[in-house]
Amino acid sequence: MKTTVHFAEVLLGAVLVLVAAAAPRLAWAQQGSEHDAGDEEMLTGQPAQPRVARPGGRSAAPEAPPAELSYTTRLDKTAVWVGDLFHYAIIVDHSPNIQFVLENLNKETINMEPLRVVDATSNSTPLKNGNTRLIVDLTLVTFTVGEPEQQLPQITLFYFRKDAGSVGVEEAAAESLTVQGPKIGLRSTLPPEAADLRDAVTVTAWAPSRWVVAGIGWVALIALIAGVGWETATLVRYRKGRKGPDPRKAMAAIRERWSSAVPSDFSSPEAVLEFYGRSYHDLKEYLGYAMEAPTEGMTAEDLQANMGRLAANPDLTERAIKVLTTCETARYGRNGKELTGDSANAVAHDMRQIFEAGARM
Repeated sequence: MKTTVHFAEVLLGAVLVLVAAAAPRLAWAQQGSEHDAGDEEMLTGQPAQPRVARPGGRSAAPEAPPAELSYTTRLDKTAVWVGDLFHYAIIVDHSPNIQFVLENLNKETINMEPLRVVDATSNSTPLKNGNTRLIVDLTLVTFTVGEPEQQLPQITLFYFRKDAGSVGVEEAAAESLTVQGPKIGLRSTLPPEAADLRDAVTVTAWAPSRWVVAGIGWVALIALIAGVGWETATLVRYRKGRKGPDPRKAMAAIRERWSSAVPSDFSSPEAVLEFYGRSYHDLKEYLGYAMEAPTEGMTAEDLQANMGRLAANPDLTERAIKVLTTCETARYGRNGKELTGDSANAVAHDMRQIFEAGARM
């Protein structure tokens, strides 16, 4: 009887020791599962995903892309100003038995609201491991203001499987790969909590010194207008008070008078000398009406200086001085060289050119 009691006490003591040893292990295992969930939330920045129990005690992770597909996204800028262009690249590595539909990847069919798609390109490149890399490059622009960052919308890519022994690509069912867009920072020149797009402008009165400058400017403008008016009135009075024939009519009369008196033959020195005298006086009178300045008593040198001062036609000035110089030399030089028929014909030719130039004035 005593032996049985001692055996029962020993058995009960062993059970208590086992229970005391297993209790810390159960508590540590429970704390470990809680720490794993906290670490997952800290590393990913997202709450830990609940695990779904499967038959047989297994747990299932959230649904992910197929094993033969993997993708990454890249931005060429971490933050943009309003209206800046930036590139958003989607890089997909897939097995050769997958074929993506690229016909609908263009700026007209891709919807990235509120962003605007400026351009869209895509290309495939074979990799060394036998897979294929698809790169979809989107050129985007945003006009969103008042927000620190913007979430890029998700985009869906469609593809077919080309498994051996299955139906053709045309008859295969399409599958899709949804790519979640990253976030991009938005820069703005507006101050925080701006009440309006423009800063307030305070309007102040002009300083007294500015009124002095404005007054001087107005006085100068009035003096200029008065001077122009005075000169215009003087010119009008001069034209109205001028006596004598109209200059153009007088010039035309001199031209006709000279043309009718040109001899048909320059074989006689006396005829040449008379022609020179008539041409000399007619030309000086003609130039006086053309320049509206008196020319009586002026020599060829005086007329050349006067015509240069009045900015007369250079060709007209040259011909007129040439004729006047020839006539003065023939009349006062008495050397006989200018009294030939060739010299007289040259003077008659220059006179006609002068009259034609004066008619165009």
